[in-house]
Amino acid sequence: METIKKQHFEGERPLFEAHNVRLEEVTIGDGESAIKECSNIEAEDCRFWGKYPFWHVHGFKINRCQFDVGARSALWYSDNMDMRNTRIDGPKMFREMHDMYLENVVINDADETFWRCRNIEARNLELHDGTYPFMFSENIKIDGLKSDSKYVFQYCKNVELRNAHIVTKDSFWECENITIYDSVLDV
Repeated sequence: METIKKQHFEGERPLFEAHNVRLEEVTIGDGESAIKECSNIEAEDCRFWGKYPFWHVHGFKINRCQFDVGARSALWYSDNMDMRNTRIDGPKMFREMHDMYLENVVINDADETFWRCRNIEARNLELHDGTYPFMFSENIKIDGLKSDSKYVFQYCKNVELRNAHIVTKDSFWECENITIYDSVLDV
C-alpha cells in the first residue's frame, strides 16, 4: 500500500482512481471529487474542506479525520466503509451507500444524512441539527445514538436502536420493523 503523508491537495480530482493508498495527515482543500472512483483507501488524521471528497469509493477506512462545512456531500455512492473517531460539520453526508460501520462519530449538520443507505452499523453516533437523517434507509443497527435532528427515520426498514436518546419532531413515519431498547424518545 502506498502511503502519502503531510501533503495538501486542491483542484479537480487530484487522487482520481487511486487504489491501495494510505493518507496520513493529508488535507484536501478547494476543489471537487478529490477521491473518486477509488478502492482500498485509508485516511488517518486528515482534514477535508473541498466538495465531494469520497464518491464511488469501494473499501475505505477513515479514522480521526475532520470534514469541514465546505466538505458537503462528502460520502456518496460508496460501499464497505469503516469510519471511527471522526467529526463531520458538512451537510448531506452518506448518500446511496451500503455496508457501513461508524464508531465515535459526531455529525454537527445532519441535514439529509444517511439517505437511501443500507446495512449501517454504528456505535456512539451523534447527530445534531438538520432534517430527515436516515430517509429511505434500511438494515440499521445502532448502539448509542444521540440525536436532536428533526424527522429522523422516515420510510426506513429494519431498524434496531439501543441506548438511544432522540429529541426530535416527528419520527419513524412509514417505517417497518423498528425495535428500540433502553432508550429515550422525546418527540
